[in-house]
Amino acid sequence: MCLRDLDDVKKLFGSLSGTFIGVGMTAFSRITPAYFLAPYHIVSLKKTLDLPLLRAKADIFCLEEETGEPVGGKGLNSARLLDHSLTQQFLKKLPKPKHLLLYQNYPDLMELGKKEGWRLLANPADLRIEVGERTFFDNMVVALGLPRVPGAIYPLEVIHTRGHEYWAEKLGPEFVAQLPDVGQGGGRGTFFIRSAQEYERLQVRLKEKSWRGVKLASVAIHRFVQGIPASVAVCLTRHGVLTSRLQRQLIDLPYCRHLPEDGIFCGHVWDETPWPSWAAEYARTQAASIGKYLWALGYKGILGIDFVIDEGKEQVYPLEINPRFTGAFPMLSLLYQKDGKIPLEVFHILEFLDVQYEVDVEALNEQYGKPIRGSHLLLFLPGGIEQPSTGRLRAGLHEHNQEGKRVFFVSRAIDYQDIKNDSQFIVIDGPLAFLGPARHHHGAGERRGYSQSATGSSDPPYRLCRVLFSCPVVDNEGVLSPHALGVIEWIYGR
Repeated sequence: MCLRDLDDVKKLFGSLSGTFIGVGMTAFSRITPAYFLAPYHIVSLKKTLDLPLLRAKADIFCLEEETGEPVGGKGLNSARLLDHSLTQQFLKKLPKPKHLLLYQNYPDLMELGKKEGWRLLANPADLRIEVGERTFFDNMVVALGLPRVPGAIYPLEVIHTRGHEYWAEKLGPEFVAQLPDVGQGGGRGTFFIRSAQEYERLQVRLKEKSWRGVKLASVAIHRFVQGIPASVAVCLTRHGVLTSRLQRQLIDLPYCRHLPEDGIFCGHVWDETPWPSWAAEYARTQAASIGKYLWALGYKGILGIDFVIDEGKEQVYPLEINPRFTGAFPMLSLLYQKDGKIPLEVFHILEFLDVQYEVDVEALNEQYGKPIRGSHLLLFLPGGIEQPSTGRLRAGLHEHNQEGKRVFFVSRAIDYQDIKNDSQFIVIDGPLAFLGPARHHHGAGERRGYSQSATGSSDPPYRLCRVLFSCPVVDNEGVLSPHALGVIEWIYGR
């Protein structure tokens, strides 16, 4: 069957047998298949206030909702979520065969999936880990002859045996230190060094040779490239490489200043502003080259590639591969569906099901290359003792009156297509339902303020919610718009 539009997709998936289950820390992160699959189920960890809205689209099991308390702890991932006795009870009621759509795969999840007879719609854990390693990326860039940011991976000891002057002379006055052993993305383990004082601060932080509870063996040090942070979403299929248009990344927005690291991912902007033709072409050809390289290794489905666009030198530098669903999802897919385009999740699922289908890759990439319009911001708890009073927050559609500096609730909504004008926005992917402290989770009186365990993580930044806008939230210089600033201040209660 040839897939040309969403109707073709629905027809094909309507002919498939089995139960499809999205698995994520939040339900919203796996909502896309609900638009072309029925029935569709989601297994999620976090009890978020958007669950009643999302249940209009999918059958959702939420572990924290079932336990009645926050579920946290170090190393919490999809494997532990799926192995929980209450999750197991839910899954056993669903018809076989069971197809699980994952954020990414883990070794213990592969064992659990084999034991339970699940089909995991994700790349093998060992391949995902290999492709995500900094050494693999650096070697691939050299092998493909791609533009390379000067720098290398060194033993961790160089941080203490070599001073700031050494790196400044070698790489320039600004450079980036990254910790390859810290596997989480979003900026974790990343430090921008612009002065000797910042370098000395990094030396103190890494004195114990660990970060975020991870023992460190190496550090990647590269020149800091001044430019526009961007990315593309890619899906590797048997018919070829599907690639999104360049999407502007939002990094280190002002509300992240309290966080200990740099390069914190805060969202995306998609708009009609044309990228320079050279940038669009370089990104497209690099993505295609990287995609073919990974496909030859057995990787298939969705991944992301981060770039920095150096307008002065008219160069596009690839920075890293994210071999998983990235922070662009599901927002990118919701915008695609709003414009009648097929979301990339469709092809990701079909590749792992090994279902026969046909598609015109060139025609699809032409569609994906056309502008879409919208933004999203990922908001975090500010940390420390003082936390925002977010009990008044409601998931759904709101309107921001900039003149009167007030916000009011409009209706239940989860999707860009529900936003009617640029003054409106959607609070989704949260807010968190549990407001309990980190010590224990038993007394109702302990659920009054956000904390580590309230987020289910001991790993800041702690996510609060996501905000969807129908318009760009930054200008060409990356400065937040008055509308976006007003919404952020309202959410934080300022």
